[in-house]
Amino acid sequence: MNHIAEYIVGVIASILIISTLFIFRKFWAKTAKTYWVRVILAGWMLGNQIFITIFQNITWDWELCHILAWSSIVLMLLPTKIQIDLFMPLVMIGPVLAIAGGIVGTAKDFGFDHYRYYNYYFGHLGILFSYLYIYLYDFTGARLTWKSMKRSAIFALLLLTFVMVWNMSHLPADSDPLKPVPPGKIPSEYWGENYIYKYIIYNLGLGKLSLLNQYFVLIFGFGPIIMVIGWTLMFFARPIYENRGEQKLKFNLCEDILGIKTTFTKENCKQIWVNFKSKIKS
Repeated sequence: MNHIAEYIVGVIASILIISTLFIFRKFWAKTAKTYWVRVILAGWMLGNQIFITIFQNITWDWELCHILAWSSIVLMLLPTKIQIDLFMPLVMIGPVLAIAGGIVGTAKDFGFDHYRYYNYYFGHLGILFSYLYIYLYDFTGARLTWKSMKRSAIFALLLLTFVMVWNMSHLPADSDPLKPVPPGKIPSEYWGENYIYKYIIYNLGLGKLSLLNQYFVLIFGFGPIIMVIGWTLMFFARPIYENRGEQKLKFNLCEDILGIKTTFTKENCKQIWVNFKSKIKS
């Protein structure tokens, strides 16, 4: 097991840094009235992307976190509600899984003495922090609603469809996207890059499926589960302030999040469901 100490430091540092957004609320609310936090985050994320372009020889790819990294730079320069609606559920999943899975992912090959280590952990952390900072301190007025959920679901469907079409059109010469991997062949070599899908499908042990079947498995199977998890995390990590840190939003754990009643009667359970739907629609 390579670089276990680096992995632990990366995960703990990520948890602590994200926690500051919820613990030091007054500090971050004050910074929301200025530009320096956004400038630093944009600079850090842009530096990471330049590093990947120059030293990793990757001018562009369609991996989810690579797309989210560029989108976070745009978000820092020009925060918009539509960008939060489209990308936020994916941000709540992609970078978190990348950081948590660093011990078996790319980061396992690099120690504290290699810039790629910091590029990996704190690049993914930069994506998550950037989006949460804009969302929690209400730069755009974005909220989790049925409309935003429909937007993000349609966007995810279009993105996954586009990426699969791209993957199919850039296959190695002897690969057939409509047939499974032949015996003796390795999926990572047979399918080429297989952007986005390889990190999910291969880890599920389904890499030998044809690309068309991989598409359907993700779209109709694991994709909806991923989106529901992203929406659920957004529901609990709701904005703390509104109007760029101007006014703190009231928060009551029982009423605002869970809608808990002291007695779980049939009527109370119905009311909990009504409260839950109204919270999302509002």
